[in-house]
Amino acid sequence: MNKITRLSPVNLSIEQLIEAKAIHLNMPPWRQVTSSRHGNRLSKVRGRGMEFDEVRHYQAGDDIRCIDWRVTARTGKTHTKLFREDREHPVFIFLDLSHSMYFGSGDKLKSVFASELAACLGWNAQQLGERVALTLHLGEQAHNQKPAASKTHWLAQLQSIVDLHNQQFQRLTEGSMQVGSPSHNLAKLSQLIKTGYQVHLISDFYQFDSDAALHLQRLSQHNQVFAWQISDPLEQQLPKAQQAQQLAVSDGSQQAYINPSNKAFRQQFKRLAEQRQRNIERMLQQARIPHQHFSTALEWQDYA
Repeated sequence: MNKITRLSPVNLSIEQLIEAKAIHLNMPPWRQVTSSRHGNRLSKVRGRGMEFDEVRHYQAGDDIRCIDWRVTARTGKTHTKLFREDREHPVFIFLDLSHSMYFGSGDKLKSVFASELAACLGWNAQQLGERVALTLHLGEQAHNQKPAASKTHWLAQLQSIVDLHNQQFQRLTEGSMQVGSPSHNLAKLSQLIKTGYQVHLISDFYQFDSDAALHLQRLSQHNQVFAWQISDPLEQQLPKAQQAQQLAVSDGSQQAYINPSNKAFRQQFKRLAEQRQRNIERMLQQARIPHQHFSTALEWQDYA
């Protein structure tokens, strides 16, 4: 099943995030390659890895970079360090619930679609035995949770998505939602993440500035990072309309009207949208982060 029951186009329920468990997506190739490397056990294969095992006498063929100089100096005989490969790959999900994500011209907000995707990715990791952690970007603030493997903990994280998503929507309607670059929150995420983790970034990427781009590059240097971009068709191109028709647009506190019947305005709108998309794709390419684009005009069964 690739269908979710939505009771509201703007609010979330825990039931729809639980239903996201049944969504089947084509996961990134690297996810399939590493899916057998999961769990919180250490491999019995000794070599250069993440976890120190023991010190023994140096043997021909050992990597000289692993020589333990302190033990060597103390004993007078060359010793080398052995490591066990750490095969744990916690999954970190960065979910953007900032101002621009609360937009939708159809039957759902981008933030709703993004939250369902976050739940789907988390359930996927759960089924593979991985620990899952959430970072919710709420404008200038962030809600961070540590990785955990238990289903109970994951359900609690899903509930936090529901609560904070709906609170953010309420702030938007009250005109009190914070607006800001995710740079600061990405910096915190970089401090939490160790080498070899899997990171999913779910956003429209509209607020990602040059500082945020630098953090993305740092994240992708030693981790498996994938970007999931959520957009709405009305952000890409204005619909044609009769001369008398106007579109009302609002940021939650102020309202304005645009005239889509103006051909020159529609063309300029489209050019700016295409330029914005090129900038996003260039930013992700420079960080060597593969990405997939989702539109609120489609449903999950369209991506199966």
